[in-house]
Amino acid sequence: MTAPRIEAAGGVLWRGDPRAPEVALVHRPRYDDWSLPKGKLTAGEHPLTAALREIQEETGHTARPGRRLGTVRYRLPDGLKRVRYWACEATGGQFAPNREVDELVWAPIADALPRLDPDRDRDVLTRYAADTRRTRALAIVRHASAGQRLRWAGRDADRPLDAWGKDQSAGLVQVLGAYDVHRAATADVARCLETVTPFARAAGLAVAVLPATTAGLYEQEPVRAVEQVMAMLAGDGGVVWCGQGDVIGQLVPALRTAVGADPNDHRGAARADRLAALGKGRVLVLHLDERDQLVALERLPR
Repeated sequence: MTAPRIEAAGGVLWRGDPRAPEVALVHRPRYDDWSLPKGKLTAGEHPLTAALREIQEETGHTARPGRRLGTVRYRLPDGLKRVRYWACEATGGQFAPNREVDELVWAPIADALPRLDPDRDRDVLTRYAADTRRTRALAIVRHASAGQRLRWAGRDADRPLDAWGKDQSAGLVQVLGAYDVHRAATADVARCLETVTPFARAAGLAVAVLPATTAGLYEQEPVRAVEQVMAMLAGDGGVVWCGQGDVIGQLVPALRTAVGADPNDHRGAARADRLAALGKGRVLVLHLDERDQLVALERLPR
């Protein structure tokens, strides 16, 4: 019989100058060790929001996620544990001892590394240390489920989300909210607008329509479509755009070039193509530095 898998999430919580950040380590009296903040997912919880919740519960600090720092797997008596990690910038809060954590220290990376388990958290902090730039998100969302085109009698652009799609849309509210999104836009398609509307309402944002990013028009004006998305980056905070799968597959490579990806990096381009093959309701995040240059690209886990 296969042992159950225990799902968990956490992060490298950092503060200060990204060129010389301090990172948070928590002391767990149950194990008498120092670790990165992390913990188990609750039923139905998204790994990213679980990571932020665990960080807040263990450190008292809210955080904004940056790039993904990979996954650590190890075996426990009750099953195989999988922990997914993100770089997370502290945005406020104060530590108070609690049932699971009795002490928190902020330390430079060089001081923090030897205090961590070499088989688990140390590798994660090493990955973070390789690139500590502050980032913001350009989130690309494929519209949620909208039933079958052949069963819709009206214009395809007017096809609405189905029941599953509405559930997917509601599930995006917390995920997109984690990225401090300041601007939202969609292709000129009802199901795209409906996908981001619950998030936009919760965040108090208007949703712009970018006509050139719509299937049928994109093929006529691909440069204009990239310009419309890139224009959203003017100003602070993250950005979200929702579109159709066929357009996303073409737009993402163009956006990578626009945000500084090496055009001769064929391996990176192939990986981006794989990640851009989004399922409905899925999210691809381009993490951009303060000059809007590409730092990392990730497809968010389910």
